[in-house]
Amino acid sequence: MIFIAILEDDPVCLDQLSSLLEAAAAQSRKGWRVDGWEKGWHIDCYQDARTFIRGIKRRTYDLVLLDWMLPDLSGPEVLAWLDEYFLVTPPVIMVTHRDSERDVVEALKAGAEDFISKPFRSEELVARVLTTLRRHHVGSKHRYEPFSHGDLTVYPKEEIITSHGEPVKLTYQEYRLALLLLRNLNHPLSRSYLYETVWGQEESPMSRTLDVHIYRLRRKLGLNAENGWKLSSVYRYGYRLQRLKEDE
Repeated sequence: MIFIAILEDDPVCLDQLSSLLEAAAAQSRKGWRVDGWEKGWHIDCYQDARTFIRGIKRRTYDLVLLDWMLPDLSGPEVLAWLDEYFLVTPPVIMVTHRDSERDVVEALKAGAEDFISKPFRSEELVARVLTTLRRHHVGSKHRYEPFSHGDLTVYPKEEIITSHGEPVKLTYQEYRLALLLLRNLNHPLSRSYLYETVWGQEESPMSRTLDVHIYRLRRKLGLNAENGWKLSSVYRYGYRLQRLKEDE
């Protein structure tokens, strides 16, 4: 599933952006395939930065559409917060009335992936969104190709993970969870994102299912410092898998 956040204080523009993305998600166009498309898109709408910040602390977004002029923080200030809070920030497209060269440069320097001026052309905006998603995610053309990190190799087509060349016996949910962590190395993933992607449901407040599966992956795949791995919890957010440097 693709998770997108829209931060826009104008309710009319917010509704227009949301409707455009929902329509794009419903149409699987040739050449625009994005990994996760077949499970749909989830779009969250925010009208102020503080509500957005609370939301992104709980959910992992694949893309953020960001207005410049907001009632509490400016677009560049939101970009600065994202850069400070996350080790790897989600791609951000600025959608704003401010369109001078100086504004464009400021937004790109602050960390925006792309810049679209209002009033925007619907087809162009959708094309830029799809291009950004495709650039940052594994498309269908490559989603089944094997890939390796350290001593682990993933064979997506066979749904197998090997350690030092030997297949590791994993349940389907353990494999799905490991695949997400390995495909998002160094990137923190929220608990809600992991539950919805692996189990297809929202997290129950009392559930320890995710934590139990994390424990099993540490043991089965050797995700510990001795093997050059760090699988750690991110306080009040989720989990992150990292490769350690030799001196660590």
